[in-house]
Amino acid sequence: MAVTKIDYPNLAVKAAVMVMLELTRILGAYRDNIVVIGGMVPRYLAPDAEEPHIGTTDVDLALDHRHISAEGYRLIHNLLASHAYVQDPGQPFIYRRQVNVDGNDITVQIDLLSGEYGGTGKSRRTQKVQDARPRKARGVDLVFDQPESIEITGILPGGAKDKAVIKISGIIPFIVMKAMAMQDRLKAKDPYDIYYCLLYFPGGPQRIVELLAPLRTNKLVQEALVILAEKFASPEHVGPVHIADFMELTDLDDRARTQRDAYERVRFILNH
Repeated sequence: MAVTKIDYPNLAVKAAVMVMLELTRILGAYRDNIVVIGGMVPRYLAPDAEEPHIGTTDVDLALDHRHISAEGYRLIHNLLASHAYVQDPGQPFIYRRQVNVDGNDITVQIDLLSGEYGGTGKSRRTQKVQDARPRKARGVDLVFDQPESIEITGILPGGAKDKAVIKISGIIPFIVMKAMAMQDRLKAKDPYDIYYCLLYFPGGPQRIVELLAPLRTNKLVQEALVILAEKFASPEHVGPVHIADFMELTDLDDRARTQRDAYERVRFILNH
């Protein structure tokens, strides 16, 4: 069954934001080498959007393996473990944190990810570190060049108010990683997140084209653009259709308009 907007309950999204804020404090010593990626990013790339982003129920962190030593990873693991983050024994790049939101216990998943280059061989699934083992993911290498720094305000899991400055992925690395994800899985939220950014990113598709221009020779970017061209080859291809599915559009005219709009916005990025 396809995952839609209704599957992102407000409490679970709120819990993920609480955990992200807590992580900025727990891992503060490594803030220069950690970037928030994944479904948490659009709400911060387009903070003044007419329609708030649906958010996400988990937290994805990119760890810059080029600047974190093996000892650093051990310390990261110890810091997480000492604050009730439980590592998945079968998938050591995953941690889980249970928090209470409005009287409800909610478990938030945290994925630690890294780039593919500059660490262990490309064929290895995780970077070779002890204790914490971030999983290598296609496109993550791009996020460490000129990430966005933003200030967030929220509630910590214990109930205290706090604010922090975090680094999030820039728009181009975000689109690249979402395109890579579309190649590897059928998750309707991936094309939806891209479409949301094309709708609401300040400056719109034209600004994205401008930011993309100096990166078009990058092989990861080129690979992502090929994927987008395939997934958005027509309004009836998987990208636009999954967007309409995720948005739970049942009216045929609404679906057709949205699929056409998504197709045209992506093609604008590809053709300029």
